[in-house]
Amino acid sequence: MSFYIVKPSHIVISLTYVGCLAFLPIIMFITGAFWYGVIFLIIWLFSFLGMLYQCLFRKIYISDCGVKYKTLFKSYEMTWDEIKIVGIGYIPIKAPGRKPWIYFSDQPVSIPMLSPRSFNKKFYMVSFRQKIIDEIKKHWDMGIDGFDFTTDFEVRMKKKI
Repeated sequence: MSFYIVKPSHIVISLTYVGCLAFLPIIMFITGAFWYGVIFLIIWLFSFLGMLYQCLFRKIYISDCGVKYKTLFKSYEMTWDEIKIVGIGYIPIKAPGRKPWIYFSDQPVSIPMLSPRSFNKKFYMVSFRQKIIDEIKKHWDMGIDGFDFTTDFEVRMKKKI
């Protein structure tokens, strides 16, 4: 099965927001500020294309063979034998309501704090959805770190309290 890296609801919100910003260059052109309109149009175009690429052209494929990360320009794949850990982690942001991410790694180390720049040939992330967990459990016999059992990080945090 294929899954977008970000949740479909976030895709809709992001593309709607960037789409609404298209009115800024139009307003500039109407009011006669041609060069400002051109500048804002170029900025908007790059923003829209970047958001479109990030939201629609980055996917994770989960099958009985393994996990595949695919974009327009890259394609990485790990078999279930290569994957040493599947876990739940968080991207540290200073906003309420941190959202969990599911990660796949060839290193058997729990990673409770993730970085969006961590994608590489042997480490993939996808935003948490129960459908993805259900699909993983069809092919992955070992537990999902941070979901099925307490992680090493959580144990250390409880000792500090």
